[in-house]
Amino acid sequence: MYIYAQTDPMLYQRWNIMDINRVRTQFNNTGLLCDGNQQNIPLAKPPAFEYPNGSGLSYGTSIGVVIGAPGNQDTGAVGGDNPEQLEYLDGTMDEGSAAFWDEEHFAPYPEIVGGSKAALSNDPTTWPQSWPTLVPGTNQPLIVGPEGWPGIGESGSIIADQETYSVMYSWRGTDVGNTNRRWLKTHMEMRGFAWSGELYQDFIIWMFVIRNIGSAPIVDMRAGIHSDYGYFPIFMPPNPWGDDDRHYYDPVLQFAYGSDDDFYEPNPTDGSLGEGQIAWSGTLALRMPGPTKSVQTYDAFHFWMEATTPRGNGASKELYFRYNLNNQGDPHDSNNDGIDDDFNENGIPDAQEGGPGYYLGLGADGLQVLGSGPFTLNPGESDTLIFATVFGMSKNQLYKNARNALVLYNSGFKPVKAPEPPKVEVIPGDGKNILYWSLNSEKDPEFEGYKIYRSADNGQTWGSQTFTDFEGGIHYVPLYQADKIDGIKGNYRTLPEFAWYYLGDDTDLPPIKVIDNDSLSLFKTGDTVRVFVDDNVVNGLNYRYYIAAYDTGNGITGPLENTPASKPQIGTNTVQAVPHAPVSYGSLSQVKVVPNPYIVANGWEQGDERQIQFTHLPLIATIRILNSSGDLVKTIYHDQSNSIAPSIAKWDLKNENQQLVAPGLYFFHVESSEGNASGKFIIIL
Repeated sequence: MYIYAQTDPMLYQRWNIMDINRVRTQFNNTGLLCDGNQQNIPLAKPPAFEYPNGSGLSYGTSIGVVIGAPGNQDTGAVGGDNPEQLEYLDGTMDEGSAAFWDEEHFAPYPEIVGGSKAALSNDPTTWPQSWPTLVPGTNQPLIVGPEGWPGIGESGSIIADQETYSVMYSWRGTDVGNTNRRWLKTHMEMRGFAWSGELYQDFIIWMFVIRNIGSAPIVDMRAGIHSDYGYFPIFMPPNPWGDDDRHYYDPVLQFAYGSDDDFYEPNPTDGSLGEGQIAWSGTLALRMPGPTKSVQTYDAFHFWMEATTPRGNGASKELYFRYNLNNQGDPHDSNNDGIDDDFNENGIPDAQEGGPGYYLGLGADGLQVLGSGPFTLNPGESDTLIFATVFGMSKNQLYKNARNALVLYNSGFKPVKAPEPPKVEVIPGDGKNILYWSLNSEKDPEFEGYKIYRSADNGQTWGSQTFTDFEGGIHYVPLYQADKIDGIKGNYRTLPEFAWYYLGDDTDLPPIKVIDNDSLSLFKTGDTVRVFVDDNVVNGLNYRYYIAAYDTGNGITGPLENTPASKPQIGTNTVQAVPHAPVSYGSLSQVKVVPNPYIVANGWEQGDERQIQFTHLPLIATIRILNSSGDLVKTIYHDQSNSIAPSIAKWDLKNENQQLVAPGLYFFHVESSEGNASGKFIIIL
């Protein structure tokens, strides 16, 4: 079993990113689901539960799994030395993100590792050359499904849109300075499941199968979820100290969650963020090990304040087991039921007397642990821990998404899906973008129509108009909607809670076109597609589109529609394009600067970058920019292969020394094999 101890077993540790839906996180194959290292900030690994995907806003400090047991175990159940019979506590966390002194007690089996990244179901380059026939360290068969991935569906099939799989074994850990190194002889299979789709895009579900691989029972062991979110974590700029966060627990849902205390945070890019812009997040326990399968202990505490006391972070193995996983002696648990719920410490649970009802984590340093009750594993036996990491932009959204995760779990991981998303291609033109898409969505018997959404900020928002549903969910008004002529129109009526959903006006579907040339990359001559032309665009700006097919609802839930792909790419339902003027050939008389004059306050650009553009360029050109004194300020080498569009070059208003230029009059000269052009422009800051 411990043949890998001859070398450093952490050589096989690998990282990768789950990013198929709106939750994006970098995880490893040894059970750490994010690393927002706050003791050595440069070592943090964003994205650490970034939400929404692409926002650059991470909320994860440290999410991992802990397994512990009392110290009086049979020697066949444990490894290392424990002369004082202190408690055992093996965690997947790193010390930098968790302030847990005996970190990284699980190492990956090499035969599950392939390449330089942790395994993902949708990236075969991360798989081992061949999967072993048995789950490493056991005599259990590893069933590989028809997709070539060891899933948990029928015959090993994949059940989610993106999955991860790893197998790890316990060992002495990476804390070389610890002289009292001990561990439980356990083994874990780890899986992560992420789905796209309107109902499932805001959470990831994690499964850990815990197995005794020793020769004696592990008695009265406990398992838990180390759940540390920050709003924002300390590694997020610009504030290295963080401010206060609130941490709540819902014992009915078994849901530990939280958000910012005052809903004011500096924006890491510029300005500030307030309520509705700072996310809520939480950990939803779906199944705990042990006879009850439920949460038996809940502890909320501070990352470092009052550490090694019943009120704080145990930090060491034995104290973490006592004070955090078992929650012994905590003054926040005044009725000794294992659940922290008396946060003003007056001896009465907050819910009974109007107390605060939450733990206030000072300096973005609060965290929570959800623990099982005691259970025993005999040699070869296993039990399972399943939980979801859930996000939303309001408390109502968070709860809605948590309930969606619970419904999915209770269904046996059988998602209810919208019609298959269409495959889309976009062709930019002069003052327009032309969208072509496949008809595969229309095979769904409940298919009703299409919505086209457009984003001018790389998918952070999908339109200028929004509305709120009955549960507080925010939805964008589409750029365009078209539906079948079938008498199904207006607002949905079957289920009252979905009456906000608009089914269309019987407008008929967009026109069909049969491709008659090979100018497209996705579609070929003879293919049948639908077409939409967006001619309300500005040349030089980047537009992202997604086309959502939607259905009529099924009586169990309301109408469902596709969500955007996490990455814009031709062949998915999400694409992007920059409309532009034609490339200049033979003459450069049409070359010009846009905008001219450039006025900072007008906010012509998208995002935070200051930018002007040279348009109507040839495919290759050299542009020289000079100030009013004739000094060379910047040289730009334009090549269609690395520009935002073949006829456009952009300039960020910085000189060769990467300094912003001063306001004033500037001249430009364009040189190319097609001819030369000169002109002038004004910058007003």
